[in-house]
Amino acid sequence: VAPFNKMAMSIPCYASLGTKLQDPLNYSNYNGVEKVKSIIKKTVIPSVSSSPVESLQQGNWVKLICGANFEDLVDIRNLSLVYTLAGVDCIDCAAEASVVNAVNEGIEAARALVPIRRPWVMISVNDDEDLHFRKAEFDPDDCPQDCLRPCEKVCPANAILQKGGVLAERCYGCGRCLPVCPYDKIRAITYVRDVIATAELLERDDVDAIEIHTSGRLVFQT
Repeated sequence: VAPFNKMAMSIPCYASLGTKLQDPLNYSNYNGVEKVKSIIKKTVIPSVSSSPVESLQQGNWVKLICGANFEDLVDIRNLSLVYTLAGVDCIDCAAEASVVNAVNEGIEAARALVPIRRPWVMISVNDDEDLHFRKAEFDPDDCPQDCLRPCEKVCPANAILQKGGVLAERCYGCGRCLPVCPYDKIRAITYVRDVIATAELLERDDVDAIEIHTSGRLVFQT
């Protein structure tokens, strides 16, 4: 792999785009796509002709980070559509089959709107505990009735529901909720991605790269 130039960029983006799809698998029923088509006609977004490898070599490689454990499929699909149109070179996502499918659906929806080259799809995995591979968890029944719920206010992913606790697929483990809980009720749950499931993903034609978060404490032999 060519060495990274200082101008190579990653864009972490976890926020919701707002409108939800009535049918997540059918973009033809999504009014947002018509709006995107209209914007494209007005702005004449150019096709991106250079490959991700060429962008990497030239030092202007850009990666969208959906999140190593962010699994809201609708938002991931929407983000993948928008940032493919924007010309990113790579979309980094969780190593989970449904998430990879959502990324590729967004990419293909974008390419159906305008001729544009396909970005890499990268999956992120870990070999040990890592801040990117954790989720918050608490039992809402344990929360006092008079709690002001500062956790809900600080959550950037809107993953904490008023009565339902943490919405796991939206939580990406940022940790903002942990120190603000006045009753110390929130826990951080860490996990390691399954090796066999990851290997199966790497055999797919629509997965192009892997990012490994490693503590350096494990020794791999090939």
